[in-house]
Formats: sequence, C-alpha cells, structure tokens
Amino acid sequence: MKYLISILFCMMFILSVKGQSQSQYNNYIGNQGLLNPAYNGSRDVISGLMVSRNQWVGMNGAPMNQALNVHGPIEDTDLGVGLVLENDHLGFSNIFNFMGATSYKLKLDNQQKFISFGLQMGLTSSVYDGTKAITNTFGDPMFLGKESNLGFNFGVGTYFYNTNYFAGFSIPKFFNPTFDSDADKFKNTVNIKNLHSYWYGGYIFTWGDVKVKPTALFRTVIGAPLTFDLTANVLFVERLWVGLSYRSVSNMVVLTEYIIDRNFTVRYSFDYTFSDLNTYGKYGSHEIGLQFDFSFNKRPGMRSIRYF
Repeated sequence: MKYLISILFCMMFILSVKGQSQSQYNNYIGNQGLLNPAYNGSRDVISGLMVSRNQWVGMNGAPMNQALNVHGPIEDTDLGVGLVLENDHLGFSNIFNFMGATSYKLKLDNQQKFISFGLQMGLTSSVYDGTKAITNTFGDPMFLGKESNLGFNFGVGTYFYNTNYFAGFSIPKFFNPTFDSDADKFKNTVNIKNLHSYWYGGYIFTWGDVKVKPTALFRTVIGAPLTFDLTANVLFVERLWVGLSYRSVSNMVVLTEYIIDRNFTVRYSFDYTFSDLNTYGKYGSHEIGLQFDFSFNKRPGMRSIRYF
C-alpha cells in the first residue's frame, strides 16, 4: 500500500500539469492577498499574513502549503503594494511562487464604498524529483530523473468592499508548468483550460450580542466541476471567531480565530473529509496562521475596524 500511494501521487503530479487545483486555504477571508492581488493595500496599514497547512495528515506525500503575504498602501495615494511567497509541496513535486503585487483603489461614493484593481507578477519555480519514489520496477524512466523549471507568471483581480460587505474576482496565476512529451521536459505555458478563477464574497451583520459573517467562495476551471466553500463565522466578545464551513468536495471545516489585539490575530482550522481519502489521511487537515497589522505613523492602528 505504501508503494501504491507513492506511485499514485506521482501519477497525480503528471496529470496535474494539466489540471491540478491550486493551493487552497480554509481561512481564505484572512488570505485575500494570496487569493486576489486587488486586496493588497486595502486595510490602510502595513498588514501581513503567515499561514501553514498540512493536508490529509497520515498520508505519505500529502500536500503541504506555506505562504506569506505582506502588503500596505502607499501613503497619500490610491495605490497599494504587496509581496506574495507560496510554497506548495505534493508528493515528489514542489512549486514555489514569488510575486510582487500592486493595486489601484477608486472611491465610489461618500458611503465608504471602494473598488480596486490589482496586478501581480513574478516567478514560479517547479521541481519534480522522481528519484524519491519507492517502486517495484527497477529502471522505470518516470522515476529516474529530476526535472525543474523557472518561469514568469502573473495574475489579475478586482475587489469591491464597504465596511460591512465585500466581493472579489481573481485569476491569481496564468502560467502553469506543462510537460512537453516531445521535448521530454516541463515548460511554462498559459493553458486556457487550466486557468483557475475565484469568485467570492461576504457580509457582516449584527445578530443580538454577536456579529455573523457568512461568506462564499467559488472556484472555476474550464472542463472541471465547479467547487465551492460555504462558510459562517460568529464573533463573540469582539475577540473570538468560531465558524463552520462546507466544501463541495465532501469536506467539513471547523474554523477558529482569536484577535489578540489590534496588531495580532491567530487562526486555526481543522477539516475532515467524508470521501475515501479519509482512509489514508485519517488525521484530517490542519491549518494555522498569524496575521499582523501595523501603522508607522501617528494612527493607533487601522482607520476603521475591518473583519475581512
């Protein structure tokens, strides 16, 4: 079974150059700078997010993701800038993204409604190391070598928000590593059928003594089934968020978030799959993140309280 799982993940990677889902996070509302370049600079302070995700714990070669997003506004302008670092590990493959982002914000009226447009550009490094495979067939050419590729990448997005609601659309990455069988190597190409687009939104409202934040995220890939997350979070005593999420690939997610102060917020989530993958990744998936918000001028924090 150990050999079978290792080979399965190798096959998944070879197929993934045409259809692999990009990395996903449970607390995507706190990860909007990773999801959408137009979000960068929208919080009016220097804001950052570090996140680490271990998926299907207990399964050999299961996905592991780490990411860092730091962004902020350019003072006295409508521009924002950001930096995105992502490391995605799956089986014998590793993909690292280094992206710089910029955004431009327009105020729509006097009710604090804004729309911003974002662009990110950078590099994607892809490595596949078949030598790490354990197989029963000696000399299988699929597992003899190590392939790597470094190429340009870019993404776009738009983001609409007020103090109580938001909506966004993005295509974070246009280029994907594709295996060229004629040249026997990976190439960095734009494949329209493998473009991942994200449509999402949410709303904050008060219900008695608590605040409620329902959100939804839809992922689309041409030729692949639509996937979505439906989430509801509740804020208690202005510090603790607790929520539940349903992912259409048969996942149930428990989310927690604790606001330490106006500068630091910690997040943890656990998701449990009801599919056959649970037989191998029997310890579920775990995600932990730290968000920080700082202001380097006389403002004591954010200009307004933001819950997204």
